[in-house]
Amino acid sequence: MAGKYGNQIFMENRKILIAGGGTGGHLFPALAIGEEIIKRNSSAQVHYIGSSFGLEAKVFPIKDVWHTLIPIRGLQRGFNLKGFCRNILLPFRIIKSLIKTKKLFDDFVPELIIGTGGYASAIPLLLALKQKNRVPIILQEQNSFPGITTRLFAKRAKLICIAFKESTESLLNNTVITGNP
Repeated sequence: MAGKYGNQIFMENRKILIAGGGTGGHLFPALAIGEEIIKRNSSAQVHYIGSSFGLEAKVFPIKDVWHTLIPIRGLQRGFNLKGFCRNILLPFRIIKSLIKTKKLFDDFVPELIIGTGGYASAIPLLLALKQKNRVPIILQEQNSFPGITTRLFAKRAKLICIAFKESTESLLNNTVITGNP
């Protein structure tokens, strides 16, 4: 999150929710962004949100960061019994995750939400846009071809931080090349 615009955003917002996870590709950029925000603005409060099924369930406690885990799991694309059963539970997991995230929003009242991708970021990003006073969102995309969550929320994002110039072909919105955190 480089440049004058990025610094301004982080200095203005003191309560920042960083959502993402499932894999290290989404989790570790989220942690790096949070560390940089605190470094630039020591009064910032950073709260992470991820999935109780993702890598973050193990990493957040080790890193000793303020976090919430929601019971969301990605759509299983394989055709097997285990995947079928997980997909049947998905609507219930979504509802439970929406309720838990809404409670977090009510308690923490974020001023900015940063989504680093993955299924764990979709619910917080969706709720940010549904709030009475819409919470601004920033997306961070690590891949040259943006993931599903990034593509879904790109049109409503205040800023999209990308790692590769090729991403601009898929994301016609306000992009800035920042590299990978």
